[in-house]
Amino acid sequence: MLDEVPGRVLIIGAGAIGCEFASLLSDVGSDVTLVEALPRILPGVDVEAADVVARSFRKRGVSLHTGVRVTGIDGARELTVSYDTPEGSQQVVVDKVVVSIGRQPRSEGIKLEGSGVEIDERGFIRVDGLMRTTVPGVFAVGDVVDAPQLAHVGFAEAIVAIKTILGEEATPVDYEKVPWGIYCHPEVAFAGYTEEHARELGYDVVTQVQRFGGNSRALIIGETDGLVKIVAERDGAMLGVHIAGPWATELLQEGYLAVNWEASPAEVGAFIHPHPTLSELFGESALALTGRSLHA
Repeated sequence: MLDEVPGRVLIIGAGAIGCEFASLLSDVGSDVTLVEALPRILPGVDVEAADVVARSFRKRGVSLHTGVRVTGIDGARELTVSYDTPEGSQQVVVDKVVVSIGRQPRSEGIKLEGSGVEIDERGFIRVDGLMRTTVPGVFAVGDVVDAPQLAHVGFAEAIVAIKTILGEEATPVDYEKVPWGIYCHPEVAFAGYTEEHARELGYDVVTQVQRFGGNSRALIIGETDGLVKIVAERDGAMLGVHIAGPWATELLQEGYLAVNWEASPAEVGAFIHPHPTLSELFGESALALTGRSLHA
């Protein structure tokens, strides 16, 4: 962690943690430059939701560069960072550099050597769907296994492990449909497939996007940037729900339930949502997929 708020900071890596850090430092007054090697920020997030965050960052003065390769960092007190962009080489002078390009499991040094517990080439402990390692009676959960590195996913894995230990029936965690929360500003939350991934899997996809700019509660609280997007199979179930905007992480649970229970847009659209609320935008999105939008 930083021991003080830097005046100028460059963040390498615009994944979830990098974007959260960029939001925090921008909010407390730092001059933030955010660089990402991939073509867009928030890899793995639905493109339209990620674009909401990118636009918000730029409006707030965050200097955002994608498709970038950092080539050098020179200096001591002041740091000159060199990087290549599609437009050519650039430099920026900053007080701090934050490297946020992923995490790795801390499986070394915990005396697994010779135990029979298998570790893969990236350092993750190998487990099956019931969180059992390759040694009978030994279980592993959380960031040390190859799964989304999210606290609530670790909780769910622990429940599976404990049920298995107790001899109870346990259902493996479906990692494709776990809820994700990214605490940048605006927040991002999602569960299930992105539109791009659903198409790659061969689904006949339909989508619906409703924006907070037309939501009464969002107007009341002055937080109108963002959207709710539903990805569904044509005439079938919801495949993914993606939210970028005010309190997105609090709004996701209804979408998470719909995706995991394989509810159709018509089934969700039949439910009454209170007005004015932020949550009604999800119901409006589902209803619009049936061809009968409430307000549009």
